[in-house]
Amino acid sequence: MEEKQIEFIAKHYRHGKFDAGKGWKRLGIAPAGWLRRIRVAAAVAGVVALTAVAAVVWRQYFAAPSPEQPQVEQVTVPAIEAVKSIDFENAPLTDVVAKIKEVYGLEVTNVPENAEDYRLSLHYEGNVANLVDAINEILGTEMEVKQ
Repeated sequence: MEEKQIEFIAKHYRHGKFDAGKGWKRLGIAPAGWLRRIRVAAAVAGVVALTAVAAVVWRQYFAAPSPEQPQVEQVTVPAIEAVKSIDFENAPLTDVVAKIKEVYGLEVTNVPENAEDYRLSLHYEGNVANLVDAINEILGTEMEVKQ
C-alpha cells in the first residue's frame, strides 16, 4: 500500500466502523439471528399444518364411520350381467343350455328342436347375454336369455 492510503485509513478510522452487524442494518437487512428465528417459526408452522392435514385424512378414510355418516349400500349385479367362466368340450346344445341355467341361473329360450345335433367346444368368461350371442353366431341359432 502506498503511504497516502495508509494515512487516509489512519485518519478516518473509527472503532466499529467496519462491523458486519452495523453494515447489515445500514443496508436495511435484519441480522442473521432474526432470520433464523423466522425460519424456525415457519418450520414449526409447517409441521403443525401437515399434522392437521394428516389427522383429517386419517379420520376421513381410516376411522370407523360415525352414526351421522351415511352407510355404504351393497349393490347386487343382475344375473344377466354377472361375469362367470364356463367350459364345453364337444357337448350337445341341450347340455350347453342346461349348464348355462346351472351356472348363471337363467333360462335360455328359442332352443332349436334338433338341439342334440348341435355340438359345441368352448371356453367362455363373461356374462350370459354375450355367451348366448357368441353361441348364436357360432352355431347359427337364434336363442335368447329369458330374464
